[in-house]
Amino acid sequence: MPKYFLALSLLFFFRGAAFAEYFVIDQFDIRIRIDKSGYFEVTETIDVTFSEARHGIYRAIPYRFRIKGRKYDISIYDVSAEGRPFRREREGGVLRIRIGHPDLYVEGRQRYILTYKVKRAWLFEENHTEFYWNLTGNEWEVPINALNYRIQLPENLSLSPDDYQVFTGYAGQQGSDASARWANGILAGSATRPFAAGEGLTIAIRLPVDFIRRPSEFESFLHHYGLLGIPGALLGLLGWLFFRYGRDEPFAGMAHYYPPEGLPPAEAGAFIDDKTDNRDVISLLPYWGGQGYLAIREIEEKFLGIFSSTDFEFSKLKSLPAGLPDYEYTVFNRLFRDGDEVRLSDLKDQFHTTLRTARSQVQQKVRNRKLHTPQSRMAWGVLPVAAVASAVLGLFFMSMEQSAASGGMFLAAVAAALIRRPMLKKSKEGMELYRQLYGFRMFVDKADRNRIERLLAEDPAYFEKTLPFAIAFGMAKAWTQNFEGLFGEPPGWYSSSSYQYSKSSQSFESFASSFDAGMQKVQSSFSSSPGSSGGGGGSSGGGFGGGGGGSW
Repeated sequence: MPKYFLALSLLFFFRGAAFAEYFVIDQFDIRIRIDKSGYFEVTETIDVTFSEARHGIYRAIPYRFRIKGRKYDISIYDVSAEGRPFRREREGGVLRIRIGHPDLYVEGRQRYILTYKVKRAWLFEENHTEFYWNLTGNEWEVPINALNYRIQLPENLSLSPDDYQVFTGYAGQQGSDASARWANGILAGSATRPFAAGEGLTIAIRLPVDFIRRPSEFESFLHHYGLLGIPGALLGLLGWLFFRYGRDEPFAGMAHYYPPEGLPPAEAGAFIDDKTDNRDVISLLPYWGGQGYLAIREIEEKFLGIFSSTDFEFSKLKSLPAGLPDYEYTVFNRLFRDGDEVRLSDLKDQFHTTLRTARSQVQQKVRNRKLHTPQSRMAWGVLPVAAVASAVLGLFFMSMEQSAASGGMFLAAVAAALIRRPMLKKSKEGMELYRQLYGFRMFVDKADRNRIERLLAEDPAYFEKTLPFAIAFGMAKAWTQNFEGLFGEPPGWYSSSSYQYSKSSQSFESFASSFDAGMQKVQSSFSSSPGSSGGGGGSSGGGFGGGGGGSW
């Protein structure tokens, strides 16, 4: 029995270490004041206990949603963190509020009071208006031991128990582990149990149809189309910026048979087209497989002896060494957070925030390499600001029926969007790296089979070394098929129930035909997020708000 408790203690210790959050939420208190003009103010008081010195915590709140088939882009503004420094970051439809000082550390019990206002977070139905807000978010990777909420609505409102509902649990669940009391214009309550990591609380309140002021058609137009244009007067300036500080010098492409040394596949995929895609992150899987850190097993599961579905099992063979880029630890540690073996089906709707974080870290890593000139990088950063300011002018001219001026503004907006990516002019070092990477991608795209055979004779691991880059380039299927007939078996880190016991020459062909489709399924599952709904039903994690947080 003592051995059992020791093993259990060690399990929880290492699982907690994998979270790398180093704190728990002792008390989460949410206060919301709703204003009939259409905004509401949120105050979150978060009491935490740090088990290790950290700079502070961060709060991630989404501002882009799809609910009942409609897209919503809400506004989160007037952010403050009482008595503490903070920084705001926007990435992938999420506002990240980082609270704390980068040069100071805190530990033990701490209180964070975060206040912000929200606009356009309403479901305006035909016969009612709905307040549908995820109070806590379902993406905290730490437990919440206690939770209270208090929602103050304007006066002269009467609600019945049928007009409000509380949902608790993991995203998509409809638990009811929280109380709700309506009295004197206030809906208040508390959780009836502690919440585990990933659990949260959502409130849905049905209000009279005209209780909250609805935006006019013109206001809706400004909101939805305010970023479509940039002033025609800036066309000349945009052209000068592009020809003066942008535009890479032309060069003659020469085939390279290996990727540049020191450039991992995720960063290669982000640098080759100046954008970070999900497939750049997915390329880490065969990259780790070839280095002996993980194994992938394709599993075919049958139902009723007729229907079948494919799942994947990832096995951790050893931990990543120190000194690797942050994004590798972000993905690897989350992948094996709950054990050394995990199935893809268990990660569906659970991995999208990790994928978003990793993409941001890959992008930052490429930026830190200083592969672009500082002037082009500055112009690249200014273009979105110029576009926003010009869009307002375009809409203003449209409201004044100045069609020619408005059309010029919108034309300039298109020009700014088109030149933003090629505006990034590569530095001398960046150009040399790009030539090699471009030449390697050219070889992957138009592979010479005779050359491949010679490369394999010189380096039997050539396929495993280059496959991650082919995935990052979006060319995995064609690249893999070039090796058919040259191997008898797939790579040792990849197996399938359909051919893992076969020693015939068809094993690699089976691998080649299914691997790309399998990686696409992995990418789809990693990037999937729970759907939301409102009005006449709901769930924990649904509606607006949500997100989560952690420490830094």
